Amino acid sequence: MKLYVFRHGETFANANRLCQGVKDLYPLNEKGRKQAQVLGQELAGLKLPVIYASPLSRAQQTAQFVAEPNQTPIITLDGLKEHDFGIVEGWEESKILAQYKELFLGVLDADNPETFDWRMPEGESRREALKRFCREIEYIKNNCPYDIAGVATHGSIMSTYYYDVFNKFRGFANCEYFIVEI
Repeated sequence: MKLYVFRHGETFANANRLCQGVKDLYPLNEKGRKQAQVLGQELAGLKLPVIYASPLSRAQQTAQFVAEPNQTPIITLDGLKEHDFGIVEGWEESKILAQYKELFLGVLDADNPETFDWRMPEGESRREALKRFCREIEYIKNNCPYDIAGVATHGSIMSTYYYDVFNKFRGFANCEYFIVEI
């Protein structure tokens, strides 16, 4: 089965360098809606029969733009949500770096096994986030009746999953995607 795993469009938080995790603080901004519309047009020719999406509004909105050209159904899976960054969600990146620089950079370092279990206060580790995400990918693999599907999700968890699958670090811009065979 082939999955097209894509990141949501830009939000106010992305544009203003605010930490964005599982708290549903910011929907897509105007630029993010345009990015999602372009992504929808780019993927339209695939005629994705189903899109699995994070429950967070930014991923849901992006999934809707990708689904629109072919009236593709969207199935929400809670485990596709972003990494939980705990108490620093909504904070400016500069404030996080001033208070938690080593910890925050370690949590974000998807290809560093030494920091795989680090977490922000009240957040989750990359190991925990990856385990949750992979459970949903396994669910898709075992329950999706099609040989192709879309997955609308988030940047940090995408980088962690990408590293787990390909053993190579990669960051993802808004509405960027990768393809994985599961």
